[in-house]
Amino acid sequence: MGFQKIFYLFLFLLLVGLSSSSPLCIKYDVLEARVHTGRALLQQQGNCPIDFERENYTIITSQCKGPHYNSSICCNAFKQLACKHTQEINDVQNGCATTMFNYINLYGKYPPGLFANMCKEDKEGLNCKDVIQPEGKNDEQKSNSSKGTKCSTILMVIATFLIILMLNI
Repeated sequence: MGFQKIFYLFLFLLLVGLSSSSPLCIKYDVLEARVHTGRALLQQQGNCPIDFERENYTIITSQCKGPHYNSSICCNAFKQLACKHTQEINDVQNGCATTMFNYINLYGKYPPGLFANMCKEDKEGLNCKDVIQPEGKNDEQKSNSSKGTKCSTILMVIATFLIILMLNI
């Protein structure tokens, strides 16, 4: 009996940890400008699992326009693109942040360090909880943004079920 309770408690803690492991902010150290020249080097940074070459950068380039960059508009546009990939971008070992910024600078022709200097929020980094999405959000974007929420909800339901099961033993 005691072993089963410990086992269910372990499963519960594991599921709670998995459901809350996705970071909700982008760390400031990944915002630092990393400038590389040459398009051939763009996708050769570490082992980034995201194909940033195929990302839609019009999210940023259509909203964040110079020469006088509006920080609230530019930072929100940046977060619309980057917050989809917080886990990968915050991992400095895989090169995703460098690759993403290289493509942002390639397509947007932004000055180096623009987003690092303008976008300041929490002490931990940029908060991805309240990203204002553009008005015309298509169905694919809606389904992609709800995938993480569905997964967390399922894990929490399973964890609740395990607690009920554990209490009834």
